[in-house]
Amino acid sequence: MIPRPSAIPVIIALFAGHDYVHRCNARTGAVMSLKLPILVVTDLDGTLLNENQQVSSRLQNMLDRAKNAGVLFAAASARPFRLAKQVLEPVLPLFSALLVSNGAQIVDTATCHVIHSEPLDERQCVDIIAMLKNKYPQAGFGWEYGEGFGCDQAFWDLHVQGGILRDPNPQRMSSIPNAPVLELVMATPDYKADQYIDGCRELIGRDFTVTDSSGGVMEISNANANKAHASQIWAKSLDADLRNVIAFGDGLNDVPLLRAAGRGVAMANADDRIKAAADAVAPSNQQDGVGVFLTDLLRDEGLFV
Repeated sequence: MIPRPSAIPVIIALFAGHDYVHRCNARTGAVMSLKLPILVVTDLDGTLLNENQQVSSRLQNMLDRAKNAGVLFAAASARPFRLAKQVLEPVLPLFSALLVSNGAQIVDTATCHVIHSEPLDERQCVDIIAMLKNKYPQAGFGWEYGEGFGCDQAFWDLHVQGGILRDPNPQRMSSIPNAPVLELVMATPDYKADQYIDGCRELIGRDFTVTDSSGGVMEISNANANKAHASQIWAKSLDADLRNVIAFGDGLNDVPLLRAAGRGVAMANADDRIKAAADAVAPSNQQDGVGVFLTDLLRDEGLFV
């Protein structure tokens, strides 16, 4: 279990627009109350990170101030743990947990201990690769083991051309994975998510999560491997639930969490479909939107003076 600091109960009234007092959840009509610790789950690329894949000093100060007010943070990303940890290194102490590989793995940042994992077994991966390769013969496939990323030759060749946010290791190249994986990904020449995701879902069935995080690949995981489910597990470890969560995101893989959280917040730079799934819209990632939104919320609720 993740250590939970002592906290004074504080009621947070969810809001619509800028009216913060005694508002109801826009989706359910229920009055929501969030108690300390307030839980914030934020996506990384396109949400917390700016275009340089960094957390600005201004945003870092905002997050630090929110943490001092009792907020607990988790980052949720399609990145595996090593890449999420790498990009968050300067601000890692602010985060209680990392929900990585689209929620397939939950890691306690203080100990680097894996709290929960939802892998695909290698037999499932082999079957999926065979089905998709038959339909998309130019596709390349990669797989995240947790401690490293493997791929086939076609994926390696596509990765070399650029535009794929993965770190394949040539020493792990093979035609199929040889161990359970956290995430299976597919790349194609000129990949566009809208051209593949629906077809893939129809082909492999509903026993898997199929999504995209704007990383140049389609992502396939265990059905329980998604940011919403991982956030629920993290919240439960803190004697809380998803109603306590304020979630930030900008991508298709964020939609289930934005819908399930007590407060789903899309970024201004997100596609309109993502904004439609959220309760509110924050300024863009380039404008430190996560920090700006939280600062305004906590100030209006009296947690900041």
